[in-house]
Amino acid sequence: MKETVTVNEAISKGKLTLVYLPTVIILASIILSFVLTGMKILPSWVIPIGFVFGFLCGWLTWSYFVNRWKIWAFENVRNVHELKQKAIDQKLIWRTDSWFEKTEFKSLEQKAKLQKLEKRFLEKDVYKDDISVPKETLIFYSKGSLMFLLAVSTVLISLGIYFVWHEKYFALFLLGFGLYMAYDNIKKLRDNDPQITINDQGIKLKNEKLVSWKRIHNDRVFTQTRGKNSTNYLAFNNEMVDIGDLNVKFDDLENLLHVYRVRYENNL
Repeated sequence: MKETVTVNEAISKGKLTLVYLPTVIILASIILSFVLTGMKILPSWVIPIGFVFGFLCGWLTWSYFVNRWKIWAFENVRNVHELKQKAIDQKLIWRTDSWFEKTEFKSLEQKAKLQKLEKRFLEKDVYKDDISVPKETLIFYSKGSLMFLLAVSTVLISLGIYFVWHEKYFALFLLGFGLYMAYDNIKKLRDNDPQITINDQGIKLKNEKLVSWKRIHNDRVFTQTRGKNSTNYLAFNNEMVDIGDLNVKFDDLENLLHVYRVRYENNL
């Protein structure tokens, strides 16, 4: 087993066949049903069938490729625990024993390989120290992001005032939302305290006590998607912190968690 593929590389490859390809097939089926109906080749009642057929074909595509990807990924990536959790978070695969997992196409040969690869999950993931990471990292609100959002809120307020002035009272909602958004961003801009502090002792959130690495479990950075909106979070224990407005990138924060835990364990 060469283990030459990183977790992120495996996730990127998985997205091609487990997310993008099924999505293309679904959209192609729906678009084709509209085109054929528009050209009078098929009746309009075919459109709902196009939706159903598209989703069915997309699901079958995922079901066919998912175990091929699992076998390749778990064979070539060292940190299989991190890989599996990221794959679940990013909707590439489902949790073990999920009903949806039972819809996967799995040959006898694939079952045997996956069963053999289960032994890899008995080993802990391995991470290394990174000398570029300082002894302690303080994470603040991103002034640039907040200034941009404040500018957007100013535009919303201006539009709201304009429409209300012209007796378009539906814009009261727009005005209210803009005012709330401006208040929230000004409040954050005035907050110069670190929102997250991370070092080899543990993690500290603003106005809370430092939590030792000894007492931290399930620490990870993940993306939660709801409809068209995606939010990045730092999660550990029962905490879940939105990092969208903070001056730290997703991958950098992930690396910090790994490095500081390694340093903590090396100092035991």
